[in-house]
Amino acid sequence: MLPKQDIMLKLAEIEESLNQLEQSLHDRISVEEEEGLGTLSDQIQKMDSQLSSLERKTGSKTVLMKNREKSYVLQKLELSFKTS
Repeated sequence: MLPKQDIMLKLAEIEESLNQLEQSLHDRISVEEEEGLGTLSDQIQKMDSQLSSLERKTGSKTVLMKNREKSYVLQKLELSFKTS
């Protein structure tokens, strides 16, 4: 083969290798994202279960909800204060 043809062949091989690596990386990232979302979902469910258990034990669901709302309102006020 001529040197130019050799170079073109090598470039084609390199391009194919890069395409395979890109696909492999994309697949791996997708799997890791799915696993991460699954783990996050499990943690949220666990925390929700713990909160429900706590609410049942204390019998004060409305008190806890009010505290959460105050916390949210407090956060909004702090944010408003910081941005003004």
